[in-house]
Amino acid sequence: MRRAVRLRSCWLHALYGGLLVLALIGIAPTVHAAADSVTSKTYKRLTDAQEMMGEGDLEQAIIDLKTLAGEVAEDTLDEALTLQMLGYAQMAAERFPLAIKNLKASLAVDRLPEKVKYNVGYMVAQLHAAQGEFDEALDFAADWFSTIEAPTPEQLMFMANIYAQTKRYAEAIPYAERAVVAVDKPQASWYQLLTAANYELKRYKEAARTLRRMVELWPDNPGYWEQLASVHVLQEEERTALAVLRLAWLQGVLEKESSIKTMIQLAASRGIPEHAARLLENAFAEEQLPRSEAYVEMLASAWMAARENDEAIAALAELADLKGNGEPMLRAANLQVERGDWDAAEQTLKDALDRGLDSPGKAWLLLGITLSEQERFEDAFAALRKARSFDATRRQAIRWLGYAEDMRKQAQWQASYGG
Repeated sequence: MRRAVRLRSCWLHALYGGLLVLALIGIAPTVHAAADSVTSKTYKRLTDAQEMMGEGDLEQAIIDLKTLAGEVAEDTLDEALTLQMLGYAQMAAERFPLAIKNLKASLAVDRLPEKVKYNVGYMVAQLHAAQGEFDEALDFAADWFSTIEAPTPEQLMFMANIYAQTKRYAEAIPYAERAVVAVDKPQASWYQLLTAANYELKRYKEAARTLRRMVELWPDNPGYWEQLASVHVLQEEERTALAVLRLAWLQGVLEKESSIKTMIQLAASRGIPEHAARLLENAFAEEQLPRSEAYVEMLASAWMAARENDEAIAALAELADLKGNGEPMLRAANLQVERGDWDAAEQTLKDALDRGLDSPGKAWLLLGITLSEQERFEDAFAALRKARSFDATRRQAIRWLGYAEDMRKQAQWQASYGG
């Protein structure tokens, strides 16, 4: 519905500009007796009606034209011209169905000069299009266009619009392509139609080519950069998509949160998580993204994937504050355990337990392991026994209790014999 309204406002604005000039095309002042000549009486009354329309008295003009339509002889130029003028008057009054009806009736008389006939046909096509009746518009537009030797870019785009609106995208594209190369700087809507038609036909390379031209002509429009990146993603060209978004971002064009997020996700998915993390940090610094739970989670994951443990642990600590629980600290402790930083892991695990965990058994198990590695066996046994009390960690805790006991005995033997 909104698209139909936009078309209506666009086309009808153009129609009104030439309304009164077109109204009397083909009416000659000379009076002839021949069947294909307008009578002087009809010509006078049509001229009077035109003057009323020019003065804004549409209602009286319509009344007079309706009266005249009932008086003129049938199947004559008088009838055709009267119905034509009545159609224009109804159009000016924004009674579009009535305008279409009268203009079609004018054509049906089959007395209008050929040039006028096709102009009226074009008008009917535009009115149908403005009403969202695109199939009907195409019936008239195709005949009208076939008479034009050198169509203007605007006329080409009218045809492209009609074909696109009837989902005949392959037929719309040639008209749009001819239009955009015919002028130095086409309207953005022309390129948008061309891009959309190619997209609907899954001609992504052609859509990308059009979008590249659009970002050249309108580099400050973030939507065109975003669409270009999306088309590259559809072609599984994620690295190129990332480059497009990053260039727009560096130029200060890309400000939409979802697009910046997509850029960061593309960096992560392309195996360059460190780049993703640094892009996130920059976006935070520029206040383009909020330091929300979701984005700090993304930051921590990127640093972890990049194996930048210090940065990952710092991000996880921030995340724990945002979430209000110890789950991120448990993840941080795992990183510390992986690199054998037992003292730091112990403190982090205690912090995690203090904050609260969904599965505290995992923290107690890891704390028992950490304490065992520090040869603090009594504390380790206490932690492992707590881990044993949870179903999820019972088996692992039992195994570690045995392993920790072996470690304790080995440590005692080494202490006794100095080995």
